[in-house]
Amino acid sequence: MIWAVAGVIALSAGVLGLCWWGSGIVMHPPAMSPMWVFPEQFGLRYEKVSFKTRDGLELRGWFIPSPTGDPRTLVMCHGWGDNKGELLKMTGFLNERPGLNLLYFDFRSHGESEGEFTTIGGLETQDFDAAVEWLRREKPGLAARAGVFGLSMGAAVAVASLPNHPDLRCAVVESPFSDYAGVVERWSWNNLRIPRFPLIDIAMVLLRLRVGNPRVDRFNPVEAAPRIAPRPVLMIAGEKDDLMPVWDVRRVYEAAREPKQLWIVPDARHAKCRETAGLEYDTRVAAFFDKHL
Repeated sequence: MIWAVAGVIALSAGVLGLCWWGSGIVMHPPAMSPMWVFPEQFGLRYEKVSFKTRDGLELRGWFIPSPTGDPRTLVMCHGWGDNKGELLKMTGFLNERPGLNLLYFDFRSHGESEGEFTTIGGLETQDFDAAVEWLRREKPGLAARAGVFGLSMGAAVAVASLPNHPDLRCAVVESPFSDYAGVVERWSWNNLRIPRFPLIDIAMVLLRLRVGNPRVDRFNPVEAAPRIAPRPVLMIAGEKDDLMPVWDVRRVYEAAREPKQLWIVPDARHAKCRETAGLEYDTRVAAFFDKHL
């Protein structure tokens, strides 16, 4: 009997330890991109910016002005484990054509921003709010014609945040996920072969405790998507994306109201739609912002 009890205790401790480790992966991406891409590598003029979130973190970013004096501006939102430089490498073409102002920033605990952990969107909506407020405060003439570009986590944050910022005119979001638990489950299965029950469920409880926010995993962009309208949104999905699969992006798309567009890029994997589609990607995204911003 005593051995059975000891075995149960040991097994429970092992499960709890594994789930603690799993919640830590959410908070600390195992493949965090270093800061190695900067605007000067592309010959771009820029202004270093910083601003505070509601919970007191200092976020750092770049404001890249339009080369033609165009008043239209985009708030640029990168993915989990990436940074503003990685996103600049992918989207800097928007500064040249159609000549937009671009505000890049690092989400908490990414790139050059402060923060001890990330939450894959649960707290990052505060970061988005801070970036938009900076634009309104420091560049009021440009904030009047502003939109959003988001990738992966940044796309989900944009979808969830847009209802709270009715002055933002439109958005392009590549690979937004529909719900928090779902994306954690897929990443865990794809990379570690960890099943959702009971391990992911326990890890989510531990995540709430470690972050100190009982609602951090209730971040579900699909619930916010209907409230983006009447502003237009272009959603992009990679046909072979196994982290934000087409069916999951389609959930967000179907929840959104018109006007909306969905583009599924053939053969594209996660965060590789531009790399796969090439010039067609640049042309479609630029044309969308030309029409709606």
